[in-house]
Amino acid sequence: MTSDEVQRELRSAGVRRVSIHEPMSRHTSWKVGGPADYFCVVEEEGHLRAALRVAREHGLPWLVLGGGYNVLVADEGVEGLVISNRLRGLRIEDAQSEPYLDCGAGVFFARAAQETARRGFAGMEWGISIPGTVGGGVVNNAGAHWSDVARALIHATILDEEGESVTLSSTDLTYRYRQSALKKPHSTRSHQVVTGCRFRLERDDPSAVLGRLDELLDHRIRTQPVKEASAGSTFKNPPGASAGALIERAGLKGFRLGGAQIAPLHANFLLNTGGATADDIIQLMRLAQKRVRAMFDVQLEPEVQFIGRWPDDLLQSVLHDAA
Repeated sequence: MTSDEVQRELRSAGVRRVSIHEPMSRHTSWKVGGPADYFCVVEEEGHLRAALRVAREHGLPWLVLGGGYNVLVADEGVEGLVISNRLRGLRIEDAQSEPYLDCGAGVFFARAAQETARRGFAGMEWGISIPGTVGGGVVNNAGAHWSDVARALIHATILDEEGESVTLSSTDLTYRYRQSALKKPHSTRSHQVVTGCRFRLERDDPSAVLGRLDELLDHRIRTQPVKEASAGSTFKNPPGASAGALIERAGLKGFRLGGAQIAPLHANFLLNTGGATADDIIQLMRLAQKRVRAMFDVQLEPEVQFIGRWPDDLLQSVLHDAA
């Protein structure tokens, strides 16, 4: 197998934007990460199926990436094929029994919230504060403002490893806090890919729904960094506590390590202030874990997922918060 063969087969199948050694810093919200061996963009389900087929036939590990949020890519890059999922179709159906939103996995939550609000439908307002795509949200049970995917999702359409399509309900996905049946512990590698989602809606006055969106956006701007490069919340909230509050009480709010910083506005956000490496970020995560555990005997579990060629000892220390 040569890189030319892989690129040629992807292109002949209609897949666009095919490249080798693509810097993942261009495709992640933290703006860090080394090169993927192979990279492509898919905008149609048929092209996604083709990309998965090529990866299987050539024995390549593959990874589907949505908006590039909630992930930290290693400085040493990613083995195999990274597929950027840009299935961004969106349709609102005002069914008599129950209105609903159908959208591709590459649709951003903010767009889903805005489009439904403009049309006079409530139910997706909580998504305005989630920076990523609905496909990633289905996998991670993304949530904000007292709601989440588990509450709003009717069903998701999934491609299995062989490219067969199945439909899974919210119940089938066995949701828990930031967990689902699709999410492998501490890994983004999966044999299943979300292609589409259906969310329940309710009819409402457009001005009322848009007003709620404005309030939620204002709250986000006041309480979270929105312009700086971050991945959103870095750690899961421990039971009965706030990860950000614990990190702040540990005296780390605003602390810098290399080009990475614990955000002065919200301590559960780690920022790339310019020139940060993935190693800067993971070392800062490790520092926060150690300090919080030493002071409060609380173990902070990462909410972000780790992609690529990480040293096993470093990765395991962060994932398991070793003493």
